[in-house]
Amino acid sequence: MVMREGERGMKKVTVRMVGAAAGVSHATVSRVLNNDPRVHPSTRLAVIRAAQQLGYRLESGGGRKTIALILPNAVAGGYMGHMLMQIRAEISSRGYHTELVSPSDIDILNDRVISGGISLAIDNDQEAWEELKTLPLVKVNQTGNHLNRIYCVRSDGIQAMDLAVEYLAARGHRRIAYLSDVAEERDRRLCSRRYDGFIAAMRRLGWSDPHRFMHFFAWHELPDFVALKKQGITAFVCAGEMTGVFVARGIHLQKLRIPEDFSLLGMEYVRISQALLPAQTTLVQNYSELAFHALELLEQLIRGETPAGDITVPYSLIERESVGSL
Repeated sequence: MVMREGERGMKKVTVRMVGAAAGVSHATVSRVLNNDPRVHPSTRLAVIRAAQQLGYRLESGGGRKTIALILPNAVAGGYMGHMLMQIRAEISSRGYHTELVSPSDIDILNDRVISGGISLAIDNDQEAWEELKTLPLVKVNQTGNHLNRIYCVRSDGIQAMDLAVEYLAARGHRRIAYLSDVAEERDRRLCSRRYDGFIAAMRRLGWSDPHRFMHFFAWHELPDFVALKKQGITAFVCAGEMTGVFVARGIHLQKLRIPEDFSLLGMEYVRISQALLPAQTTLVQNYSELAFHALELLEQLIRGETPAGDITVPYSLIERESVGSL
């Protein structure tokens, strides 16, 4: 057990003082630090509150801190599965314990010895986290709130759209459509800003009204690709990892071909994009960089430092067979 002494004015705060303030023995304080399940919840809370009030910094056995990892209520494959794998690996490599929690259960952290949190949740967990007040949080591909020590690391959707449009334009495409399987209003609010990125990239390509090339649909109500072909559309940028899969299927069902009739540039769905026919050219998030910077930000916050700001991580492009030249 390693315990750091705190200071209150000129007087050092010891573990015995924490125990006395909470009305328990120092051995009970040690059990709380180790998240021993045998400690009654009210006792655990009393110890944690006493330590916070005395300014005593608590660490669990061996000095290893515990990080809360907030997950969505449903973790499937694709982006979320791969992001979770990278975050867990980064946390482990830095010697932290991990406590998994869903957004609806954040309040249980009130009776845990937690140094901070990382959120992968799609659901809005910020309000619940802010109730914890003193704990720092880093959100991945979400928005933050610096006033409450909530920072974020996210993939750079503006750079991604610029990369996609430039790649297609270099192959002769000018009438490039943006396809998204989420509602337009939600797409506009995404922290990646891919919506704004596509508009800016198309304006640089010479279009004054790029909104005309943007289409939003439910996966079971795909666009009329025959009509889009008649409008002169030659290429699609598919926003969202499943969008490219749905669009490729829709094009096939409407008796059209990739890349002969349409070039298609999607977002990487790990181990799926490469298995499609034809294999899809994709934009890919740098999961290891997102995980690295998430922990870097959190460690700064745990040390009491103020980070310079949120961090954006660029996409890269994997070239396969779904984009042709005009």
